[in-house]
Amino acid sequence: MKPDSLFFRLRGVIALVLLLCFVAAFVLSACGPAYEVPAGEARSASVIAAPSTKPALDQLDSTLQERNSTLSAEVEYLDTEAMVERIDAAPQADVVLTASREQMQDLDREGHISGDPLPLASNRLVLVATAENPQNILHFEDFAERVADLRVSTCAADAPCTTQVADLVNAYELDLGASDATLARASTTDGPQTPQTPLTDLGAGRSDAALAYVTDALAQDTPLQTFEVPASERSTAEVWAGVLEKPQDDAAAGDFFEVLAGEDARSAFSEAGFLPPPSAEMGASSH
Repeated sequence: MKPDSLFFRLRGVIALVLLLCFVAAFVLSACGPAYEVPAGEARSASVIAAPSTKPALDQLDSTLQERNSTLSAEVEYLDTEAMVERIDAAPQADVVLTASREQMQDLDREGHISGDPLPLASNRLVLVATAENPQNILHFEDFAERVADLRVSTCAADAPCTTQVADLVNAYELDLGASDATLARASTTDGPQTPQTPLTDLGAGRSDAALAYVTDALAQDTPLQTFEVPASERSTAEVWAGVLEKPQDDAAAGDFFEVLAGEDARSAFSEAGFLPPPSAEMGASSH
């Protein structure tokens, strides 16, 4: 081939274009698409979930509807105690989402979980005041110094966030007992459910401040002030998902679990304010 031919002069450009196409194809295949639910009859997964996961699951449901997915989920939000009672008494559900790794470990140990549980996300505590902030709380240290004179709402005694609250109480010697702390409990009544959080009493004026998950604060329609709390080994809670040992609908359970493991669920939890999931190698299995 002559050195002055057109192909000879453009051979470097052609090689570069081919290389870029190869790299682009590799990147797209590595990222992977969102999980596509197999076409067919509509399926509905029955899900039992911790109340703190509601903003993320609402977002995920919206995404599935926008894609005209044949898969949907009916979610029942229960606090820790009610969730255990429900699952112990023949749950008639497909998938469970817990707000702590320890609770998923307990369910797995008791034979309620099929296969390996899935780490979904992490949540963290923040200190919350109303937009008006009538007690003029400046930051967490200011709150800690004056906590005995404040009304503080926290989570229910059996909720996963109790672990993080107890850690703060011990580390900073917070006198929550003297402040007549209010305990918020998730609703377990029949019919449409609105999970109760520590922010319920804050919004109603029954408390001056709340220790709540950051995702609960972000989900509120009314403006709030949030203050970071000091980090510690137990300042975050882990969200895990598992397929129940005897699901109502095997196909729906499998499909929804695959969705939870995909990009749509990661985006939904991130948009709701959750942190990335804990390391998979930590595992929830107790076997």
